[in-house]
Amino acid sequence: MTEELGRSGRLQGSALALKQVQVRARIQSCSAQHASAWLYGNAEADPRLWLSPAELAVAIRLRLGLPIAPMPSICRLCGTGSADVDGVHARSCFSGGRRTRMHNALRDVIADFARRGLLAPAVERPVFSNTERKRPDISYVRDGTTVVLDVAVTFPLQPSNPQYAKRAAEKPGGAATAYATAVKEGKYRGIIDNEPNPREWLAVPLVVDTFGAWCPGALTELRQIARKSALREDRTASAACQDFFHQLSFQVAQGVARIVISSGGARPDEAVHPGAGGSVTASRVFLPGRTCLLAGQPRSQ
Repeated sequence: MTEELGRSGRLQGSALALKQVQVRARIQSCSAQHASAWLYGNAEADPRLWLSPAELAVAIRLRLGLPIAPMPSICRLCGTGSADVDGVHARSCFSGGRRTRMHNALRDVIADFARRGLLAPAVERPVFSNTERKRPDISYVRDGTTVVLDVAVTFPLQPSNPQYAKRAAEKPGGAATAYATAVKEGKYRGIIDNEPNPREWLAVPLVVDTFGAWCPGALTELRQIARKSALREDRTASAACQDFFHQLSFQVAQGVARIVISSGGARPDEAVHPGAGGSVTASRVFLPGRTCLLAGQPRSQ
């Protein structure tokens, strides 16, 4: 009996320690530079850059670490996993194609800003002389160097790799950095080394976690793209960066929310107003020079 109690106590202690790491990881990621840019935007922004009330409810709850559903259910994306109330399975599930859509949305925003900066980006086209199998998400030539970009989204709290949560808890963008180092950095190294002039190539992993935190290398390259677009559009680099990262952050927040909703793990209406009937409409709160979509409002019947 004593041994069983001791074992139970150790398990509870381990679970509590893991939970504390996950909480720190979430807070660190949400506090990372540009991670929360989706909360703000121009009052005259493209309507496509506004979250629906259901998406907003899920995004806010994930950000705050709150449950997104009253009880677990079977994941509608894979049909086998349990869509838990915290959205852990949904954000780890690769079925359904939603993750690919989020990846492509991020890729397209980056390519658009690169195009506006006259970098002439190529999207998923063969650029290496020794292989056509590897096609980077985006490639362009900048100052005589061929830059290849590889976009990826990682979930820092994934159960299969607790090291990501530990890295994310240590510093903002820790999980994205760990993923870039472990998975992405070696992806093109051998190919570039076999190019005639490997020093004229640069591979940059653009990794962001599901809370919006980017790895440092991605931030550096994305800022350069924003500055290039600013020079061509006669606006400040600061304004271009704010616009750029708002769009990127929005795509992450919306993409993750849609994954969770599609999995069946979220009850958007209950998440916005538990027990409230009727439909909801989005409300906008205007701040000095910014607009923040804060909450859904019940529409009178």
